[in-house]
Amino acid sequence: MKNIIEAGELPCDEKVYLKKDWLGWRTVEPYSIDGKTNYFNLLLGGRRGLFTLVITLAVLALLYMGVNELIGFYKIIAENPCDFCKDCFVNPLH
Repeated sequence: MKNIIEAGELPCDEKVYLKKDWLGWRTVEPYSIDGKTNYFNLLLGGRRGLFTLVITLAVLALLYMGVNELIGFYKIIAENPCDFCKDCFVNPLH
């Protein structure tokens, strides 16, 4: 958890960048400070953007693997549906 301090208590050499949106005030990580471009912040929007990207890629990878498993299962059924339904004829419903 972040330590909460008042603006008057900040050290003189430390800067905090704030942005006001419809949810209220929040801290931001600018992509350019003093003319130097921070490409990490420019591409990902900071650490929060990196975390969101990692979670999104993990979910997409799991969805991709799940869909491939289903497609493989349907291919097995489509190749020989009679082998798949052998149990249906052995134990018919009463």
